[in-house]
Amino acid sequence: MRICSTCGGRGQVMRTEQTPFGMFSQVSVCPNCNGKGEMISEYCRKCSGEGRIRVKKDIKVKIPPGVSKGSILRVAGEGDAGPKGGPPGDLYVYLGVEEIPEIQRDGINLMSSISISYLDAILGTVAKVKTVEGMTELQIPPGTQPGDTLVLAKKGAPKLNRPSIRGDHLFTIKVSIPRRISGQERELLEELASLKNPTSTRPRSRSQQPAKVTETQADPVAEETDSSADEDDPLKKITNFAGSVVKGALNWFKENF
Repeated sequence: MRICSTCGGRGQVMRTEQTPFGMFSQVSVCPNCNGKGEMISEYCRKCSGEGRIRVKKDIKVKIPPGVSKGSILRVAGEGDAGPKGGPPGDLYVYLGVEEIPEIQRDGINLMSSISISYLDAILGTVAKVKTVEGMTELQIPPGTQPGDTLVLAKKGAPKLNRPSIRGDHLFTIKVSIPRRISGQERELLEELASLKNPTSTRPRSRSQQPAKVTETQADPVAEETDSSADEDDPLKKITNFAGSVVKGALNWFKENF
C-alpha cells in the first residue's frame, strides 16, 4: 500500500470555484483512492487487491417443522466476508417444498382421498392410508356415504415456530361401484333389495328358475285333489261299505265254525 498522491492520504479533495458571489469551496471523495487515502501499488494475484476471494462450501441448514413454499431462513454468519477483515454477513435461504401427489396441504391441515368398495361403505372396514408419518389405519364406520370426510386428528402439519400445535389429516371418501357383477352377487343383491322393499317390481335375474320349483310342488297337490275327489264319489262309498260288511261276516264265520 502507498499513500494516495491525489488526496495526500486524507481521502478527500477540495475544489474551489470563482462565482459572482465570491469564492466557493466544495469537499468531495477522492476519485483516485475512493476515499481510502491509500492505493495498492502491488496487487495480490489471488484477490486482485480486494482482500477477499470467492469460495464454495457446503453447510448444513436446520429446517424447522411447519415451513411452507417460499419461506426464507436466515443463517447468521454464513454470508460474504466483510471488507478489510470485517465481520461476515448473513445467508438467506429460500425454500421450495416438494409436493406429494396423494397429499395436498391447506395451511396446517392435510387432505387426501380414499376409494373404497360399496360393501365396505355399507359394512365398515379398516383401511390402510398414507400419511406424512407413513402408513396408518383409518376406521371406516358402517353406512359411510360418498363424499364424507373422515379425520385423523393431529396427523397434519405443525404450525411454524409452534410445533406443539398440529393440524389434522382429512380423508374424502369415494365409493367405487362395479360395472359388472357375477350371477351369485346379483342374486344376493336382488334378495337384499326384496328385503328392503318387498313391493318392488324389479325384474328377476335369468339365473333363477322358479318354474321347476312350481312343477315339483304341483304333483302332490294333484294327487291330493284326486284322492279327495274319490272320497266324494257315492259309488265308491257304497263299494267300500259293502266290502267292509262282507269282510266282517267272513271273520265272524271263521271264529264260530
